[in-house]
Amino acid sequence: MQKSFLIPFLAIASGVLSSCIPAEPKNAECDIESVFVHVDNPTGIFHHEYDTLKVVGSATNQIVFLIRSQENVSLLPVTLSVTSGAIAYIQDADGSFTEFRNGSLVDFSNERKQVFKIVSEDRNWNRLYSIVFEHDKPTEGDFTLDFETYALDANGKFYEWSITDENVANVFTDAKWKNGNPGFKLSKSSAKPMEYPSVPVADGGPDGSACVKLETKDTGSFGNMVNMRLASGSMFNGIFDVSNALKDALRATRFGSPFTHKPVKMTVWLKYEPGPTFQNRMGKPVADVIDEPDAYVVFYRNQDEAGNEVMIDGTDMFTNPYIVGIGRLPHNLNWDGSDKIGNNPIHGLTSQWQLVEIPVVYSKEVDKTVLANKGYSLALSFSSSWQGGNFQGAIGSKLYMDNVSLYCDKDEY
Repeated sequence: MQKSFLIPFLAIASGVLSSCIPAEPKNAECDIESVFVHVDNPTGIFHHEYDTLKVVGSATNQIVFLIRSQENVSLLPVTLSVTSGAIAYIQDADGSFTEFRNGSLVDFSNERKQVFKIVSEDRNWNRLYSIVFEHDKPTEGDFTLDFETYALDANGKFYEWSITDENVANVFTDAKWKNGNPGFKLSKSSAKPMEYPSVPVADGGPDGSACVKLETKDTGSFGNMVNMRLASGSMFNGIFDVSNALKDALRATRFGSPFTHKPVKMTVWLKYEPGPTFQNRMGKPVADVIDEPDAYVVFYRNQDEAGNEVMIDGTDMFTNPYIVGIGRLPHNLNWDGSDKIGNNPIHGLTSQWQLVEIPVVYSKEVDKTVLANKGYSLALSFSSSWQGGNFQGAIGSKLYMDNVSLYCDKDEY
């Protein structure tokens, strides 16, 4: 008798308990995480097979696929990977939106821009994206970039710099310089735009034009909590994955974009003021160490033997086996080539503007056929603290920069 009463009691109790557990809230995110297009002959249209897949950064709204200059595309099957529970819609000719089903054919002919709307699982949020297939415009090789074109981001929190020269826009993801400002926002959201690590200085350049100030900043109480106590000012071409910035900052910073010329040197106007106290990752002062800036060019193969994409990040920016050439502001290094911090910087920068020339030294030959097919990538990077990626440096270190010029081997084009 006791057993017969126990079974229905447990069933009733289980039902009562389950009814007391609140349903998990629906997802409020509305992002495209990746876009894939299927083509029968990928390298006939793209430079690499992996170019058919675009991983979309959390701050990206414009998704650009580059196709060979002589090719065209029309109807392509598109597959979107979106955040859990979200629904994708595509904009019709009349401006309305129709639910999009993966694998549907989309017309991208004549660089037509298609607009998608992603609606969150809880249906309270949505986000617009554009996808376009642009013809890859060949660059002339040499170029000079100033920092005249800048504006606040969409939320008005920090500054962004755009590349207006179409000759080199493709060397920069989304035609923009990247920096750590979006990551700094996560740690110090109360900061005003001019309190971020990378800011413009109107009329501050050596020629009276706008320049950039990169400054190593204290990340506040949240930075202390996650053991990331400082953020160095930075500028680079590549990708900054904000969603991964707090979990793995070094791998969240990915450097470079495909380039069809062999760089031989970079010149840039620089001046530098080191902060007063160098500190380690724990925030403890390190005696007899003077902070140093960083500026470098890295040229590397962007595809491995199996055809997989190669992109250097903060963990292997100088050690990746596919690197063929490096140019870097002079520093003291250990015998094995690793960084050596100390009190005798040899980069030669002062608080006065000077034109710095950084030659690129090659350890491997550059294959001209691979080069012509965008098989190499160019990475440019600048930082106010050369150990900033490891969260070491001096709060208040300032690197001012302007007019970055790249010079290429004339025999290559």
